[in-house]
Amino acid sequence: MPQQLNQIAFSVVDLQRAERWFRDAFGFVPAGGTRAFRGWGARHVQGLPAAASTCWWLVDRSEHVQIELFQFEAPLARLMPADYRPCDIGYSRVGFWVQDFERAIERLAALGTPPLTASVGEAGERRVCVRNPEGVFVEVMEDDPLRGRSRDARPDCRVAVRSVTLSVPDLEKSTRFFVDALGMSQSTTKLRRPEHEALWGLGGATTRSVVLDAGNVLLELVQYLDPVGKPWPRGYRISDQGILNVAFGYRRMREMMDSYRRSRTAGARANGFPLHLLNWGVVYVNDEQHFSVELLWVKPRWDSRMGFVPQPTSRRPLAPAPIMSSAQ
Repeated sequence: MPQQLNQIAFSVVDLQRAERWFRDAFGFVPAGGTRAFRGWGARHVQGLPAAASTCWWLVDRSEHVQIELFQFEAPLARLMPADYRPCDIGYSRVGFWVQDFERAIERLAALGTPPLTASVGEAGERRVCVRNPEGVFVEVMEDDPLRGRSRDARPDCRVAVRSVTLSVPDLEKSTRFFVDALGMSQSTTKLRRPEHEALWGLGGATTRSVVLDAGNVLLELVQYLDPVGKPWPRGYRISDQGILNVAFGYRRMREMMDSYRRSRTAGARANGFPLHLLNWGVVYVNDEQHFSVELLWVKPRWDSRMGFVPQPTSRRPLAPAPIMSSAQ
C-alpha cells in the first residue's frame, strides 16, 4: 500500500471566511474542530513558541482525507508576501477535482475569486487556477487524474483533493526524503502538462518534477529552473499564512513509528518526540530543506473526533475574530 496523504493543513487569518469559501466554492463538508492545540502539547508538536490556535476540519468525497484550517492566536500569522509566486520555495498549491466544472467556475466568480486565466485543455480535461481568499493557489480540474483509483467514502460529495505541490530547491534531496525515508513510490499518473504552468502565471517555465503516489492524493515535487523561486522568507514559521504542511496517516502506532525512524535516519529533524495517546499519536518532522511533514496515527473508532467524518457545525468551536485583512 502506498503512503496515505490524509491531510493538507492551512494557516489562515480569517477562519470563518476561509472555511466558508471551501464549502461554498467546492462543496467540502464540515467535520468538526478543536481548540485543544494550545499550550505545551501544541508547542511540542508544532515547534512554535506559545502555540495556540483554533482549528476547523473539512472533508471531501475520499476516504480518510481532510483539510485542516488553523487560525493561530499565537504566534500570529505573518501575511503571505504580496509578490508570492508558486515557484517560490514551500508548499506551493493544491489541486481539486470537481464534479461539475462549469458550475464550480460560476460559484468561484460569484465569490470574488474568478480564474486567473482562461481554462487550458479541451472539454472534459479543462483546468483553471484561482487564488483563495488567503492567497493560496488552487488548481481546479475537470479531469480526475485518479479516476478509478481513489477510494470514495462520500460519492455524493462533488469535490476531491487530488494533488499538493511542493516547490523545492533540490529535487534529488526531496525525492530521497519522500521515497527513501517515507517509503513513497513514483506514480505513473500524468498529473499535468507544461502548458498548465500558465494557469498560475508561470507560462514557459522550465521545471524538473516527480509525482509520487500518496493514496487518494498525488504529491508533486517541482524544482523551478527558470524562473528560480525565492527561498523561504527570513524568520519563516509554519504558522505564517498559506499551506502549513501535509500529514501522512496510519492506523497503527507501529506503522507511524517506522516512518518516523526512517525519516530521522534520513536526516529529518523532529520538533519533539512523538506524542501517543490511547487512540492516536502525532509528530512533526522537518526534512533537510525545511519542509514540515506531520505523521499521524488514528484508530478508526476515533475518526469522528479527529475530523475525518462529517459533523454538524455545532460540533466545532466558535471562530475567533479575524487577525487582520489578508494581503495577496
